[in-house]
Amino acid sequence: MTYWFKRLKENHDVVVYTAIPQTTNDSRIKYIQPEEVNNVLSKFVKDEGVRWLNPLKKELSNEKINYDYVIISGGPFMHMLITQFIKKNYDAKIILDFRDPFYANPRFASSFIKDKIKLYFQNMFLKYADKVITVNNYCADLIDFTDITIIDNGFDENISVEQEKLSVEKKKLITIGRVDSDFEMLYFNQLISSQSELHFYYYGKNIETFVDSKSQHLHHPIDYDKVLKEIFTSDICILFTTGEPFESTTKIFDYLAFNKKILIITDGKPETGSLHNITKDYPNVRWAENNLEDIGQKLNELLKTKPIPFDTAIYSRAYGFEKLLKLIEE
Repeated sequence: MTYWFKRLKENHDVVVYTAIPQTTNDSRIKYIQPEEVNNVLSKFVKDEGVRWLNPLKKELSNEKINYDYVIISGGPFMHMLITQFIKKNYDAKIILDFRDPFYANPRFASSFIKDKIKLYFQNMFLKYADKVITVNNYCADLIDFTDITIIDNGFDENISVEQEKLSVEKKKLITIGRVDSDFEMLYFNQLISSQSELHFYYYGKNIETFVDSKSQHLHHPIDYDKVLKEIFTSDICILFTTGEPFESTTKIFDYLAFNKKILIITDGKPETGSLHNITKDYPNVRWAENNLEDIGQKLNELLKTKPIPFDTAIYSRAYGFEKLLKLIEE
């Protein structure tokens, strides 16, 4: 959404409403503080959008600006209930952007009743929407809507890092961001701990998932520009996936931006789902089943090969932004 705002404001009058505190002085970015709620809705649906819905309505009512388009992104998702309010009070077309599944997300152990509640609210969102965006076909299958456009996450084509040479003494492996807590990390931890010539670096919130050792360097999240530098100076970038078809991650695009060798370790079937759809044409990726032998074999394959040059422009945010422009300029 930050990228879309930067690009849209080049030729359009754009205002952003966000529930995330900002340090910028840009008057077009407005921070709307969520409120504390304790109602029936908040007990049934654990979604931060519940806390933001009423403050957002108040802000829009006070400003009384008649927008041509309103793009609402999630998750969280429950603030999408504002679609009814917008349609009632403004002559605006509404685009809903689902970055993850809301209803029937297989990553959450929802009960039958909770799923039915989420489906009810999702249909309420959609009732007043004009267009829908989501990240892949697996997410689209969970949304009962006729006009859905796929716009995946991507890397910012404007990113750059100071050129540095990679270390020739020890190979640097890296993982950035969230790792699902139910991913079985036993075999990867065993392999890395036994390989003195490898150094694995992790930057994210799931440090407890790994084993801190001489071969593993575990860090909390760092600034994005520093993240890019760490990725650039790495030999192999690693992703862990439980194998759910819809699963992908924004970090795959940062890895692709630098034409990095990528190892995807899966608890499911290799070369399936959204991650495979993204990387199937990319020559520098290997998939490994989550066992000691396969991880070791695919890792050695990558260590012995040099990255094959590949035009990664199709993975950029600019590529997806052109799809967004078509939606709002129809």
